[in-house]
Amino acid sequence: MQSTWINRAAVAALAAVVFGCTAEPTVHQYGGIRDVLRNGNTQARVRLVDVTAEPGAIAVGALAGLGGEVTIVNGDVWVARSTGDDADVSGPDGKSGDQATLLAVAHVNEWISVPLGEGGGSFGERIGRAAAGAGVDTSKPFPFIVEGDITVLEAHVIAGSCPIANPDGEQPWRFEVSSPTRGQLVGFYAEDSEGVMTHHGDTTHTHVVMDRNGQTVTAHADRADVAAGAVLHLPAR
Repeated sequence: MQSTWINRAAVAALAAVVFGCTAEPTVHQYGGIRDVLRNGNTQARVRLVDVTAEPGAIAVGALAGLGGEVTIVNGDVWVARSTGDDADVSGPDGKSGDQATLLAVAHVNEWISVPLGEGGGSFGERIGRAAAGAGVDTSKPFPFIVEGDITVLEAHVIAGSCPIANPDGEQPWRFEVSSPTRGQLVGFYAEDSEGVMTHHGDTTHTHVVMDRNGQTVTAHADRADVAAGAVLHLPAR
């Protein structure tokens, strides 16, 4: 699971060398967190198959009707739907017929890898420091992938409504990690984007992709952190 996107990224990087330099990826936002979750505008806005039509897709968001979570890593589509006491996860499938109501999307042809660095501050602050150190303009949204041992994780799969805006509605399926677990944290860093791309008080919109009880699971990460030695993958510039 964790090496597939790197192999595909290597192919894209070779193509970049042969055919020319890669451009800085553009980040597209379909729907806004406040509009979708608080205002309840959960209509379909983009087909996942259209997102993956262009190589190198990376995306995080929620299905139309808030029917589940969407995570796309280098064109591999993972969709999770709550079953109440667990989650039904499909993928990787670049031809998913699902649609999203909320989705942050970019297409990355080439990645660079840097150490995430030691702890200190929030997960978002660690991402911002490491990215700035690698020459990324952190005033603009950008996608990232972190690979390493996940030491802190509180995650959920939404199930039809926002539990904050509608506390009497269907509640998300939630899970945590109790010991360091290898996985990927996938998402977008965006400063000053609360209520649109990120939740209140956050600088990232992050999903997790990891093995759980022998199966791949993906979910929205409410809280996350990784151990020293984790690797941060950023779009090459």
